Amino acid sequence: MKRIITITAIASLLSGCFGQTQQHQAPPLVLKTFQVDQVVELGSRDFIGVTIPAELTPISFLADGEITSLSIKSGDRVSKGDVLASLDNTRIKQQLKEAKIELDLANKQLDRAKRLQKQKMISAAEFDGINSNFKLASIQYKSLQRRLDQTQLIAPFDALVATVEKEQAQNVTTAEPVLTLYRTDRIHVDLNVTEEVLLSLNPQVGKEVSVQFEAFAEPVSGKLMLWSEEPTVNRSNYLMRFEIQELDRKVLPGTSAHVTIPLENQKNEPAYLIPANILVPAKEQGAFDVWLYQDNKPTKQSVEVYSITKQGAVISQGLEQGDLLITNQLSKLTQNREFKIAGEATK
Repeated sequence: MKRIITITAIASLLSGCFGQTQQHQAPPLVLKTFQVDQVVELGSRDFIGVTIPAELTPISFLADGEITSLSIKSGDRVSKGDVLASLDNTRIKQQLKEAKIELDLANKQLDRAKRLQKQKMISAAEFDGINSNFKLASIQYKSLQRRLDQTQLIAPFDALVATVEKEQAQNVTTAEPVLTLYRTDRIHVDLNVTEEVLLSLNPQVGKEVSVQFEAFAEPVSGKLMLWSEEPTVNRSNYLMRFEIQELDRKVLPGTSAHVTIPLENQKNEPAYLIPANILVPAKEQGAFDVWLYQDNKPTKQSVEVYSITKQGAVISQGLEQGDLLITNQLSKLTQNREFKIAGEATK
């Protein structure tokens, strides 16, 4: 009898525990909404690009030797004609000094030979020999002058130093890169766009765009240089490259750039500005959805993102003015949980 009572008691306790577990439910989601209201004119399209050097040039000596001067570093600004580095020129200077003495002597001998030639006191063979000696001395002197010039590394244009590969006191060989420069009077901006976007932009070489850098108070003008006919190797998107000239301020490679491309023959269809953080990536690459609050329930809605700006995302298709969009708890809306709407919709 005691055993039966004990088993009954345990069963009652277990039943009570499971009953309590089944009765426990997650609290309803408290959802906030945003009302689609702000209409945006689609006269242009905005993209985020990245800057790359317009001309990356490795600089090297045209002679072998030991580096005796190299004080610049990566990021330094240099002007055309600046001496960037120097090689040991002690030996060449001595050779040049000796060659100058020989050239002066050969020049004096030639002047004397010319006077004797006028007086017909020197044979043609003797004059030719003296003249040849002068020409050889002149060639030797000019050759040593060029070699002396080659011991200095001169900036070929206004630029920024990208990298410095060598150090002072190192030996280098002819054409071995010492440093790399990139131009500062122009820079390129690269965009990666889908095939659909590329076709919609109707790209034309020389087409003007507006480029805004965060460090600049005003946008600068740029022009389309090229676009790829095939998708890039590392991405499935297409490359568009723009060039900006006559920059009066330094823009480092890798800087983010806001590119505004004007559109032609744009249809007068309404577009709306919504918070960018309520976009949900769709299954298709580059596609997005939003959660629409409609008929008292959340519904996933596909949208076409025209552009993303600092103010938010511009939606060209999929929404209507007055639509209510859910702005929070987006990852939990697929759990079929109970919910309630908190407060009034923001705009």
